[in-house]
Amino acid sequence: MVEAPQIPDPALRMSENKRRLLASLPALLIGLAFGLGKIVRDCSLTCNVGYQLAPVAVIAIALLSIPVSVLAVRFSSRLGYKRWQMWSLGLIALGFFIFWAAAYSIISKYPVSADTLVDNGGKLSVKLIYLGFFVWLGAIGTIIVPNIKSTVYRVFKHSGRTKALAFTIAAVICGGLMGGVLANLVVPMAMRNLGLRFEMARDLLILSMGIVILSILPVIAVIDKLCCRIFNETGFVHPKEELSIIYSDLGKSNFRKAIQWITSDNRIMRMAFIISMRGMSETVLIYLFYWLVTEQTPAVNGRTLFFADFYILLNAGTLLMLLMGTNRLIDRYGLVFSLVTLPVAVFLGSIYLIFNTAMVVTYVLRIVDTAFEQSFYFQGVDRLLLEIDESRAPYIRPILQGLAVRVGRGFGATLILVLALGIGVAPSHMAVFFAAILLVWMATVLSLHRSPRGTA
Repeated sequence: MVEAPQIPDPALRMSENKRRLLASLPALLIGLAFGLGKIVRDCSLTCNVGYQLAPVAVIAIALLSIPVSVLAVRFSSRLGYKRWQMWSLGLIALGFFIFWAAAYSIISKYPVSADTLVDNGGKLSVKLIYLGFFVWLGAIGTIIVPNIKSTVYRVFKHSGRTKALAFTIAAVICGGLMGGVLANLVVPMAMRNLGLRFEMARDLLILSMGIVILSILPVIAVIDKLCCRIFNETGFVHPKEELSIIYSDLGKSNFRKAIQWITSDNRIMRMAFIISMRGMSETVLIYLFYWLVTEQTPAVNGRTLFFADFYILLNAGTLLMLLMGTNRLIDRYGLVFSLVTLPVAVFLGSIYLIFNTAMVVTYVLRIVDTAFEQSFYFQGVDRLLLEIDESRAPYIRPILQGLAVRVGRGFGATLILVLALGIGVAPSHMAVFFAAILLVWMATVLSLHRSPRGTA
């Protein structure tokens, strides 16, 4: 028997921590880009669009996520993972450039602030642009999240992915923290030194997002050259054989087949429901937050610095929790513990919110929500998704990570519209429904104890 030739591989000479840091660089840049984008999204929604339209935008995201997920599965099978990753990031960056150019062309025509336009056509155009940006930012998450995490799946064997994914989460948080700091510096500087109105200065962050997304492409190329290898039972595989290993069975399956795999396994269905309930609860909490910010916070400079400071505190608090060793707590107390801590923590806060709908309460509650999500919930979901059989995981994970959460957000937005417009429930009373959603979510997580692991 002829021994297979040894392939020199720099990854073999790299320590695990170095490979984790290298594989988390795309996540750092994504965190930076989305850190900037969330500030623009929240500022424009509360000033230029109106929080009342947030549920409509979320429903649009959920509906758009379905065809986006279908196209992602089809194009990834046709182009191959590597080319699909590059092309999708390039198209997403182009989208940001288009939104920036469109917003600039409309706002620059008017001599007054976009949120005080007298001209109805101007108001409508501005609303449509920023509402479209809100939907775009939400929909591309269907591609971005599995796209970046798949890099970890390529670089590490199954046993090394848990810690590598934890590094990725930390990188996203650090990127978001950098985004808040950058927004705090760039927007006032552009207004002071360039004489731009706050909308134009704020929208420079959209332009920056496109540039940051483009910068991921050479980073992925470097990772691919240094340490990106697919593992099988015999060890390293040469990159040229990579696509045939990942997509050897994709021609026989598609989006519909992946859905069938999900619905045929009880445990994976519970995974999907847990992820969807997270999206639902998140939507209701964000709606309450937008409402209270609009009602109780002055619209000075489009609330840009308010949201920048908010995301700095949010990401700093989350990073602090990660540094306290949440990964060790999850190792000690198990998967269900990591998944149930988020709904329990937010439920306790929602009880206080029922009796005191003050902006500071939702401010703190959102920080707690995101800190526990990043520190416990995301790590739990990553470990849960690692249970899926490797032959089907590349097709099921993107749907669970991208589509399921957006479907949940769509249901949450529909609930808000029914309560607010159909029944006439005041936003202050929605905290009761929010607490009920959290209770259902907790019960589903606890039911994982009784659900045997499937083969998917």
